[in-house]
Amino acid sequence: MSAYDIIFVLPYLFSDHPSFPEGILAAGLRREGFSVGVVETPDRSDPGAFSRLGKPRLFFAVVPGPVDSMVLNYTSLRKRRGEDLYQQGGNAFFDGRPRSIRNKIRPDRTVIEFSQRIRRDFKDASILIGGVEASMRRFAHYDFLQDGIRRSILVDSRADLLVAGMGERQMVQIARRVREGARLKELALPGTVRVVGEPPGGEERVALPSFEEIAAAPTELLGAQLALDRALSAGKGALQPHGNRFVVQEAPEIYSGPDIDAACGLAYSRSHPGRKDFSPALRMNLFSVTSHKGCGGGCAFCAVGAHEGKRVLSRSVESILGEIREFRGHREWKGIVSDVGGASAEMYGSGCGEAGCPKDSCLHPERCPRMKAGKAYLELLRECRKIRGVRKIFVGSGLRHDLLLRNPELLEEIMVHHSGRFLRIAPEHTEDRVLWTMRKPPFEILEAFVRLFAGINRGLRRKIELAPYLILGHPGETPEDVVKLKRKLAALDLAATGAQVFTPSPGSVSTAMYVAGRSPRGEEICVERAVRELARRKAFLTAP
Repeated sequence: MSAYDIIFVLPYLFSDHPSFPEGILAAGLRREGFSVGVVETPDRSDPGAFSRLGKPRLFFAVVPGPVDSMVLNYTSLRKRRGEDLYQQGGNAFFDGRPRSIRNKIRPDRTVIEFSQRIRRDFKDASILIGGVEASMRRFAHYDFLQDGIRRSILVDSRADLLVAGMGERQMVQIARRVREGARLKELALPGTVRVVGEPPGGEERVALPSFEEIAAAPTELLGAQLALDRALSAGKGALQPHGNRFVVQEAPEIYSGPDIDAACGLAYSRSHPGRKDFSPALRMNLFSVTSHKGCGGGCAFCAVGAHEGKRVLSRSVESILGEIREFRGHREWKGIVSDVGGASAEMYGSGCGEAGCPKDSCLHPERCPRMKAGKAYLELLRECRKIRGVRKIFVGSGLRHDLLLRNPELLEEIMVHHSGRFLRIAPEHTEDRVLWTMRKPPFEILEAFVRLFAGINRGLRRKIELAPYLILGHPGETPEDVVKLKRKLAALDLAATGAQVFTPSPGSVSTAMYVAGRSPRGEEICVERAVRELARRKAFLTAP
């Protein structure tokens, strides 16, 4: 038996930092008196890699990280990546070995691989899975590399329980219950998913089409995805048959701003314990501050809202200022804060607090009158700049140009005090038909924003360039749309260097549209699946 209550198993370096899931989960467990061991970057060719700490007293927790392993391991054009920014030096492969899939530190489908290896070494061990990879694959889903429908990751991994969403509160509740004698696979806590032999009673869960129905008719995935999203928004759970078993998700855990304060307010070393160097990912986020979680944008292709929720949960100003003041005790601190933000930085303080809202987005097709973003974030940045020892605060998080258009004072302050050479926004496209399927604002909003930006820029001594993020190949796009996109960007004097090809990542509405060939309104839409054509579109758009 191990000396630890819970053992985390990670495919990358453990970061004791509040921006990384393993750091925040371990800190919360330790605060409650649980001992946490860590197996990081296990070598799958080593028979003892997963058993080196023994069997935990309570359970193993597979923590795959903040990015789906297949999204991180492959480009949208299905080419294998040779870089992994969460590893030492960014090297994706074990040192001294051929650069093959067998020698990749982070295996494909990490959750399944690690869970099965643990089960092989400890047949009676309890295994908990979570993170973005588990959350977005908890029901039948499309896998773009396999180009097919896969079962729930809970079924394929043979894990006992899955935590959907952020998981800080659930992790502690689960540990307490297991310590009291409960079986992990039988827990039915908010935000958890389990496999059962008989469907539980009650009307608080929405029934989804079965895995077999979706596998036989993949177009059913779109209806299932929309039904799931609406159920979760309404505070309900969901249920999906898999053969003679049922994958059951309980209603989501309801978090609040004080919960985020408590989690981020714990003691963190902002390091890889036992190591002097930093991975590129930790280096980039070393002095970043999470101001809020959740996103009300509801973009159809994004995992943030689906994983963290669309309710914006903001930390208190005092909590954020306290975290920045603690930077002064870190050996690497030089007075630069790399970010104060979240999924959409200016959404800080904009949460309306309404639980169970059925809307897919607070901004699409039109802005909800309760979404009042901008003022609270402006005041927060001003308070942060007053802290002794702070030389510069960058806004590294994404920014919504439609919200900044309504907050010119905030835009100017960010350009003057919080920007580097570039201000990065994410219009994603210029064609309204494509933007509608993305749940993004129409092109006229981008035009108005560029005019506002240019007017402010003319008055600055240090000029700033506008850098747009763009998505090519999103469901609904035609070759003619790309020609128009390039022409309109040129008319606005915007570069297309930030263009990427759409990745049909699991669990998103956009991916369901990609599979179904239809929009949520039921109309047929163009879907380009040929890798060569997608590569051609990108080459055309980014060519001088």
